[in-house]
Amino acid sequence: MDATFPSPHNTGRDGLDLALQREMQRGERVLWQGRPIPRVQPASFGIFLFAIPWTAFSLFWTAMAGWGAATAMEGEWGWIGLAFPLFGVPFIAVGLGMLSTPFLPLFTASKTQFAVTNQRLIKLTLGRSLSSETVPANRIGHIKRSERSDGSGSLTIAIRVGVDGDGDRSTEVFHLGEVANVLEVEQTIGDVVERDRRQRG
Repeated sequence: MDATFPSPHNTGRDGLDLALQREMQRGERVLWQGRPIPRVQPASFGIFLFAIPWTAFSLFWTAMAGWGAATAMEGEWGWIGLAFPLFGVPFIAVGLGMLSTPFLPLFTASKTQFAVTNQRLIKLTLGRSLSSETVPANRIGHIKRSERSDGSGSLTIAIRVGVDGDGDRSTEVFHLGEVANVLEVEQTIGDVVERDRRQRG
């Protein structure tokens, strides 16, 4: 095992592979690994469409507030008049964030790596710091596969079922994708789960 921590500035394949090597425990081996496909997410365009009027109104309100502040300065509003338009800035920032949502995978895919080992699922995200999310085999539950015509797709994996504060059933999930050959990944995970069940008797 390489004990060297991957540089936060190295977000390429080498940095992710090194991070994965560091995660490996004694007797653990990688059965499958892959990175998300950099693809625009059509499902997020609902947020994108909502963000258009939100952002437009925020820009309009901020511009009008700025114009009003500039006019009021003649009436000696001072710094209060200048600060008033700044209340619109957070709303503009939220709008821009929503507008970018469908396109985020184009920038984050190269910084994320998934792996299936003989013991668990792993998701690594390498940016300014390393984020590691793991799910042991005995916590893997129902798997829902979403597959495209080219064989790529995503998996939504139930890892914990419980009850929330209102008494309603809640399910914690692990998202894997979108990756190539998603059916192969699902089958690999199924084999890991079955092997774990046999070992535990």
